Amino acid sequence: MDRQAAIEAPGQTTESPTCATPFVKHTETRTAENYTGQGNPTATSANAAGVVEVDAFPCGRWKAWSTVIGAFLIQFHVVGILTGFGVFQEYYTTEWLLGYTASDVSWIGGIQYFFELGLGPVAGRLYDEGYGRLSILIGSFLSMFSFFMLSLVQRNQYYQVFLVQGVGMGLGLMFVFGTTMTMVSLHFKRQRALAMGIVAASSPLGAAMYTIVLNHFFHGSIGFAWGMRYIAFATLACFIAGNLLLHSPVKGLREKARERRSKIAQQADGGSGPVAEAPLWDAPFVLTMISALLWSLGATPPNFYMQLYAELHGVNLQLCFYSFAILSFASIFGRIVPGWLADRWGAANVFIPSLAVVALISFAMFGCGHPAGLVVFAIIFGYFFGSVIALYMPMVSSMAPPGANMGRRLGVSLSPVGVGSFVGPPIAGAILGPNYDWWKTIVFSGVMLLAACAFNVAALYIHRRRLKVNNTAAKA
Repeated sequence: MDRQAAIEAPGQTTESPTCATPFVKHTETRTAENYTGQGNPTATSANAAGVVEVDAFPCGRWKAWSTVIGAFLIQFHVVGILTGFGVFQEYYTTEWLLGYTASDVSWIGGIQYFFELGLGPVAGRLYDEGYGRLSILIGSFLSMFSFFMLSLVQRNQYYQVFLVQGVGMGLGLMFVFGTTMTMVSLHFKRQRALAMGIVAASSPLGAAMYTIVLNHFFHGSIGFAWGMRYIAFATLACFIAGNLLLHSPVKGLREKARERRSKIAQQADGGSGPVAEAPLWDAPFVLTMISALLWSLGATPPNFYMQLYAELHGVNLQLCFYSFAILSFASIFGRIVPGWLADRWGAANVFIPSLAVVALISFAMFGCGHPAGLVVFAIIFGYFFGSVIALYMPMVSSMAPPGANMGRRLGVSLSPVGVGSFVGPPIAGAILGPNYDWWKTIVFSGVMLLAACAFNVAALYIHRRRLKVNNTAAKA
């Protein structure tokens, strides 16, 4: 993938954002006749000298980066606490929900992932219909309310924890996650993968904070109830600031959605109006969805059971408490640095090697029974899995055909991740069993991740072949 494709591909959208502020243009010397046109056609123009101009910030630099900060603050709490669910997994299994298996507890985290990602098409459709800001407000309220309610649940009352943390926080995630990422992506024509990587880095940073703070709260004098209340008040402040900083980059989405439906209806009735959307289920997209299902299944054991594995193998408890924090801190760099590289080399070109490293290192979870092995595994797995998370949505958009409805496509692309994250924890828990057969769970993880990597390679190959055919046809 050449440099221009790397610039344009991560940001294909159906149309250029409509903003009140002037465009801030970045000019790149590239002749119009060499321009492939695979990116957003309304985002570029060729001047008389044949130079292609790329609108770097369609709504202005301040609105773009303030939206990044706002999305960061919101996801820091609402996604960060889910990313650090391993702390809850360990605490519920060993103290708070005695009598329930690791698989039972895993359903609480799994249902949150399902709502966050599996119901992504709902949030995507709401954004396309012009309800993006409303979705984020609803999600912020549901998440904050659930934080406070979790402080009131009673010991050994599984259904209370499941409803509040699983369903309540999960619904908040559904409204917030995909919508904030889509909103950020539409503010950038260049540096899109970097901006989305910065937002994605909020969740491991939040997870690192949560794993340290919550371990001290739960196992110290503050306790579970007041620990969750302290977190809830901090969340309230960040949600208020985050929502004030967000700027929706596209105006008039509701009118455009009605116009798009009208054109599609005319086409269905035999009219001549063009269909506004490119086909959704093309081969690269389907293969990428299958890959996402597999890697979300395979990533479950390290993300949910690493701390428990280390504890049961005699590693110092203090180091075990910090293991998820180490993984999360490594993931922060894994979400930002590869995003910077993806803007230059292409999202898929960075995503696939990162996924390959995750697949290979997953087999090294056997080494987490030793202190040094635990630290090394947490760093390497955290960094490269952070890359996978951060680059997944830019990679999906980079392989979208011209005219694709990106809100719908990105929303649907999250569904297999949600399904895999929903069923993955209980499946891994069932494989682990009451006797803790760790080798079965670790091998399951590695095989799923290797298969996911193979499907992504196939998707990229078909996408590049399609680009080559289209470019040849355009030159003819």
